[in-house]
Amino acid sequence: MYNGLFAPKSSVLPGDVVQNDMTFLIQTLRFTATKDKYCSLIKTNVTAEVQRYMQEFDTNDNPKGKPEFTPVAAEVIGFAQRVSAQLKQEDPGLLPTTSLILLLQTDVDVREPSDPTLMSPDRIVISGKKYQVDVVDRIKYPNLLYIQLCEDRR
Repeated sequence: MYNGLFAPKSSVLPGDVVQNDMTFLIQTLRFTATKDKYCSLIKTNVTAEVQRYMQEFDTNDNPKGKPEFTPVAAEVIGFAQRVSAQLKQEDPGLLPTTSLILLLQTDVDVREPSDPTLMSPDRIVISGKKYQVDVVDRIKYPNLLYIQLCEDRR
């Protein structure tokens, strides 16, 4: 976690990505007495790819081939944290299967596993390792997605 101070004319908003020699996600923003923008920043540490299990159809709506995982978002910048015993004590909302927590911008198309349009939960690939999306929490961190991931064995 870092703190940042931006000029009043700056266009930064919560959930934005800020890049200089490092890359950060803006978690919160409030104004100082002089109207500067004071932000809480999370340093990013991963680049991920979001994949969805989908069936391809031809022009007559006939299925083509077998369903497969298809990329829906690539080069997504985020913050990942391994789940430890201490983290499980601090956050009782973690599922027993959760092995990784991922914070992403809200404009990334990651769907809740209970979404009726999905054939199978989304997959997120980080450094070549595949993870299954278990929970997408849009409330815990306003303006960011808090995603619980387990190892993907599909």
